[in-house]
Amino acid sequence: MVNSTLNELIETESREQPFPAAAAMVDHVRTVYGSSVRAVVFYGSCLRMGTDEDLMLDLYVLVGSLKQSLKHPLSAAMGTVLPPNIYYHECDFEGRTIRAKVAVMAFGAFVRGTANTTFASAIWARFAQPAAIVYASDDRARDATKEALARAVNSLISKTLPLMTGPFSTRDLWVKALRSTYEAELRPEPPTKADELIDANPERFDAVGTAALAEMGADPFSSRFPKPMAKWVWRLRSIWGRLLNVLRLIKAAFTFKGGLNYAVWKLERHRGEKIELTDRERAYPLWTGLRLLFSQSQDHNR
Repeated sequence: MVNSTLNELIETESREQPFPAAAAMVDHVRTVYGSSVRAVVFYGSCLRMGTDEDLMLDLYVLVGSLKQSLKHPLSAAMGTVLPPNIYYHECDFEGRTIRAKVAVMAFGAFVRGTANTTFASAIWARFAQPAAIVYASDDRARDATKEALARAVNSLISKTLPLMTGPFSTRDLWVKALRSTYEAELRPEPPTKADELIDANPERFDAVGTAALAEMGADPFSSRFPKPMAKWVWRLRSIWGRLLNVLRLIKAAFTFKGGLNYAVWKLERHRGEKIELTDRERAYPLWTGLRLLFSQSQDHNR
């Protein structure tokens, strides 16, 4: 990976083939969301580990028309105003059940979400990390998705640089970047999560970070001083990002079938303990989800 450009690195990474169970789920969601699907992007822990054992696949389904794919005007409208819409999917594969969290988003909104001009971090932060384009309707869709993934890296790195003091390593930069984005969302991630992600594939993060810095003409070995304004911008981004998370959770109460079970499963994995819900808590999934989310956020702030 040495001396490769950012686009070359993302091109190689994005063409990683899904393992058979993941490929089966990709076929399933393509059938569900129909001919409007322009690309499917695979990311997250299952991609990193190459398995879905005791895990849930993470897919972004990028569509040309939300109305056509979702077949529900209200869901399409909500997905336009506050993307993406999140759904839980299951399918059978070789005698077992495969599970996936599927985000459905308009293709154009995804592309815009990776741009440096997008204030909220959710898309460019998530897709600056490894991702594979496991389906594209044509070369044009694949190229546009690949360019968006590279743009996500540039967006994350350029927004993190003003927070850095120098000299620093590419690892320092990525740790700062990922921790900053976790704080900008109500995500139940432990403090060590950024280190774990980077240390699981250090060559990738070093190569991609080095290529992005080279394109920006930034020297990590020179003396740098944090820009006070940048810290305030990230604080505002954190407020905005958390508000969006709350709004998306409220929206999920109407669009995410099985959403509460997914939220409990996710929190159990992060906490390492079983969460038992009462019948009353299950009767009010929105308020239960909000309580669990804020409880987890408070745990990490202590």
